[in-house]
Amino acid sequence: MRGTAASPGIAIGPAAILRKGQLKIEERRLDEAAVGTEIERFRAAVEVSRRQLEEVTARAERETGPETAAIFRAHLLFLDDPEIVDAIEERIRSGRRNAEAIVAEVIAEQAMALAALDDAYLAARAADVRDVGDRIIRNLLNPEGVGGAVGSGEPSGRRHVLFAHDLAPSDTAQLDRRSVLAFVTEAGGPTSHTAIMARALGIPAVVGVGDLLTSGHEGETVIVDGGQGTVILSPDQTVLMEYERRADEVAARRRERERLKDLPAETIDGRRVELAANLGHPREAGPALEHGPDGVGLYRTEFLFLDRSTLPGEDEQYEAYRAVAEAFGKRPVIIRTLDIGGDKEVPALGLERETNPFLGWRALRISLQRRDLFRTQLRALWRAAAHGNILVMFPMVATVDEVRQAKAALAEARAELVAEGKPCGVRIPVGIMVETPAAAVAADILAREVEFFSLGTNDLIQYTLAADRVNEKVAYLYDPFHPAVLRLIARTVEAAHSAGIWCGMCGEMAGLVEAVPFLVGVGLDELSMNAPSVPVVKEAIRAMSAAKAAELARRALDAESGARAREILAGRE
Repeated sequence: MRGTAASPGIAIGPAAILRKGQLKIEERRLDEAAVGTEIERFRAAVEVSRRQLEEVTARAERETGPETAAIFRAHLLFLDDPEIVDAIEERIRSGRRNAEAIVAEVIAEQAMALAALDDAYLAARAADVRDVGDRIIRNLLNPEGVGGAVGSGEPSGRRHVLFAHDLAPSDTAQLDRRSVLAFVTEAGGPTSHTAIMARALGIPAVVGVGDLLTSGHEGETVIVDGGQGTVILSPDQTVLMEYERRADEVAARRRERERLKDLPAETIDGRRVELAANLGHPREAGPALEHGPDGVGLYRTEFLFLDRSTLPGEDEQYEAYRAVAEAFGKRPVIIRTLDIGGDKEVPALGLERETNPFLGWRALRISLQRRDLFRTQLRALWRAAAHGNILVMFPMVATVDEVRQAKAALAEARAELVAEGKPCGVRIPVGIMVETPAAAVAADILAREVEFFSLGTNDLIQYTLAADRVNEKVAYLYDPFHPAVLRLIARTVEAAHSAGIWCGMCGEMAGLVEAVPFLVGVGLDELSMNAPSVPVVKEAIRAMSAAKAAELARRALDAESGARAREILAGRE
């Protein structure tokens, strides 16, 4: 059976089918005297849900890091959303109906409204709203909160491959990794929160497998290839032995890659490429270093601003930047200034919802208009620069004037610190993210203003192809190997080198092994990726010739489609 590859890895084991039945909700009419009690019962269920989500968030933070924990912090925000909570209480009062029925009604309306939005980020939140709503309803039906987690129906005990129609993010977060070898779902896509959770947990997963539950049977042997999006039911002995061999090879290669940790990412003909790690929180520094990166190519600073009612002060930011700078010592740490907009929950900033936040007031555009915000972050960066090798990178650049304004603000921040007699760095190299087509096309102009480029391919691809990367309906258009994308990358690298500056890449494309021949071939100097991908990409680079990669890249640039470019780069033409 074919689906969408959601999390790589090979797993073999018996199927265990999770059939989550519909919550049985009986509507009841209330006497006027009972309305107050019913509202209190609803509030109590919300508080139980809050405690459960706080536990799930803490577990996610501890086991899988801040990116997945942020999913559940957003769930917690729903519990305080007046459009949901106040609406439920008002309907209990006016309709005199029981809380379960009202919660189901309001959640369904909210989810439908989100799902209908043109903005795919907000539309995707429909699944999160339903997840929170189900949790509240279960806690209303079970006031003690036992089994209140949405995934309480999960098969337990023996090691198994989990089959389900769909898994909510909270289901996935609570999977027992000791017993769940892999999971397969009928619904979902590679950019869903469930897929993100699977990758963070290291569980092989395939999603979007139609008719899974009617085709699969409890207890039958199943092979899941999360990298290829393949599920094999009841394999014969020949197929089983082949996949057992592949699984052993994967494990052996993983051990071999770890032995490359202290070796450079250098081609067989001597071309060196720097491999760096993307970080989203100071806690990720230690685990990232275990994979042998040459530095940090992207340190996201958004974690300091999300899911809080107050803005982080200068000292708090300084400590967060200093921690990573000290952990990496002399190795470079590229810190990206705040990259946020109306698509994210930032109560302290008071950002308004925008019709199209990805094309609106975000990232550097906010920083240049909210100078108080920008000044605080830049001062913290300068202070942290006294403790390590820090570089700064400005996101979402479209014009040269934006770069000049940002550089002036950076210089002013240091001048203030010097005047105050506070310790700070002597120099911070300045770069920009090339993630808008405007920046890529005008790269030769922008290169005169900065010391490095870093290609943010996640946004560059979606802006170039007008295809939102989290919208499953246009997922077929989101292609890193599309000719337009490859040509913009090559153009940017050429402009950088012509101006005497280096060019890196920090988008997800940097960690794609199948893209490495092109990236090396067009001359990228640095690739930054999720830390576990560093040894995988290093292995690929050390096995290739830079001259051969350059030849393949030239041919890929002439390809008429992404599919053809892939064939060329894989040597399958």
